[in-house]
Amino acid sequence: MPSHNLRIERLGRVFGAEDGPDWMVSHAAYPTPLLLAPDHLRVFLVSRDSENRGSVGWIDVDPENPVHVLAVSPEPCLLPGESGTFSDRGISIGCVLPHQGALWMYYMGWNKSADVPFRNAIGLAVDASGTGERFVPAFEGPLIDRSRFDPFTLSYPFVTPPGPEGGRWHMLYGTSRGGGTQEDEMQHTLTEAWSRDGVDWHPTGRDVLELSKGEFGLSRPWIVRMDEQDHLFHAIRRKQYSIGHAVRDPGSGEWSRRSVDILGPGSDAWEDRANCYPALIHAGGRMLMFYNGNGYGRTGFGVGEVLQ
Repeated sequence: MPSHNLRIERLGRVFGAEDGPDWMVSHAAYPTPLLLAPDHLRVFLVSRDSENRGSVGWIDVDPENPVHVLAVSPEPCLLPGESGTFSDRGISIGCVLPHQGALWMYYMGWNKSADVPFRNAIGLAVDASGTGERFVPAFEGPLIDRSRFDPFTLSYPFVTPPGPEGGRWHMLYGTSRGGGTQEDEMQHTLTEAWSRDGVDWHPTGRDVLELSKGEFGLSRPWIVRMDEQDHLFHAIRRKQYSIGHAVRDPGSGEWSRRSVDILGPGSDAWEDRANCYPALIHAGGRMLMFYNGNGYGRTGFGVGEVLQ
């Protein structure tokens, strides 16, 4: 499977929970970069507390040297929800985007369940200041939950707002097509939804990428545009995670796979078995990809440069 002439040059490990304040007990997962200014690159992340619940924090890095950490959030900027809400057992970030002077964070909330390990839904939190310091859930309930389109569980939303000419909002997210408790029974694929305002969403039930042999799930989609073509990076779950790459046909709008392991395990211990949860941004004059290694973020995250 060709990689569409793309390759990732590793720049190094950036951050782990052991490098942060006391509230970061374990993990630095789902790195989510956002340029707050040309010289201010903030990477949101999820770290777990002593009860294994994920909260959102951030680090600031140098856009010219993204392995150089400049600042770390002294406390979380988004906490799990109140008991009984869809995120009471933790949060995982999908994406963060500017909107009308504010920052909108689309995220996945976690609940425990009796017969399966967990259930998830998709929510929205807003930082009205636009600084990325404190997010507040827009609603106690989720934007998208289980339905006839997504009967089992949902994951990691990536949202594209309308362009200057207007139009609809678009979301890619993960959905399970099986309800078993074993990982190979979940059959987690990528699907899409549309919205007029970024709040009220209409799932389609249409899977945009199908699972291949030996894959249990596709998740954490991230779309970037390079050389006038849309590129989709995503996590692939097999016995170990890897990072996949697909491109969109400009005529049909359909996605086609180009690689199922565009990075591959590294030589350093933190990523010598797996890579997952990619997120990309154009910063410092180059396209950067932040990603997790072994243990879904337990060993922290690193960064690479996308080369063509």
